[in-house]
Amino acid sequence: MNKKEEEKLIMQYFRESLTDFPKGKLTQSESPDFILKTSPKKSIGIELTRLDPFAMSLKEKIKATLQNKSDKYKLYQQKNMIAIWLIIHADFIEDPKAYNIQNKLNNWQFESEFDKVFLFDLFEKRIEQLIPYSGT
Repeated sequence: MNKKEEEKLIMQYFRESLTDFPKGKLTQSESPDFILKTSPKKSIGIELTRLDPFAMSLKEKIKATLQNKSDKYKLYQQKNMIAIWLIIHADFIEDPKAYNIQNKLNNWQFESEFDKVFLFDLFEKRIEQLIPYSGT
């Protein structure tokens, strides 16, 4: 399976798993990975990325992943979309110190310009929305 096919499959799983995913026409793009047309003049850019596997803890993995994608936000902002989402996916999200990942995520602060950031566990098909803040 090539990268585009993998992205399409991940996006399909995400769309099926997020109960309040907006209605609209979803098309694969190059930058961002997908564009969701919610109306003739409104669209949401959606970027997919894999969770950074090299950091030690889940918190560090998320921070490293967000840092790696920060430059992309500025590029996408020029495309006049109403929102830009980042979906961070992993085959399995495991953190031995995290008994309740949602509680941990609610207490951790992550710096990001993206309008919405999601952590998507592909194995469990579980989505956690992160609460990013803008460092500016």
